[in-house]
Amino acid sequence: MRVLDQLVQEHRKAESLLEQLAQSEEGAQRNQLVGQLDDALRTHMAVEERFLYPVAERVVAAEDVEEAINEHDLARQGLDALSEYEDERGFGAAVEMVKAGIGHHVQEEESELFPKLRQRVPEELAKMDPEELERQARSGGWPRRNGQRVRRGNADATKDELYARAKAAGISGRSRMTKDELEAALRRS
Repeated sequence: MRVLDQLVQEHRKAESLLEQLAQSEEGAQRNQLVGQLDDALRTHMAVEERFLYPVAERVVAAEDVEEAINEHDLARQGLDALSEYEDERGFGAAVEMVKAGIGHHVQEEESELFPKLRQRVPEELAKMDPEELERQARSGGWPRRNGQRVRRGNADATKDELYARAKAAGISGRSRMTKDELEAALRRS
């Protein structure tokens, strides 16, 4: 069950980062906070989609898992908006939009989904090493649902896939970029 405890800690971290962003001024600190939140949430969502939700699909209603995935898609859109408005008017509205969506999602996971998983599949949860799941999520690959690969934006792409997309988009300097920099450049393109 360590994995669920880790996910709850990550929820608190995201909430804290969002509070800091709500109080932030334009500049380097805001940019750093946006990057931290983006990285933390995209990794968190990849872990849930790749490893936790396939287990959840077996023990809760399929609609509940589909709703969670849809909420992740909305969170990704919100993260893109944060990046887009980082140095613009409207940043505060983007932060509030992300806070509301994340707050709703977190409340449902922590009060409904996680307790059901703790009760119904404790043995499977005990086998999940949060650090290993995060490493696998960061290394790329695609989440799987019902044996099918799920493509969701750039968050779950490998560095090679991101490089190919950056090349197709004509992004200069791509050969020197890290995976995170490629993701950011693709969001801006």
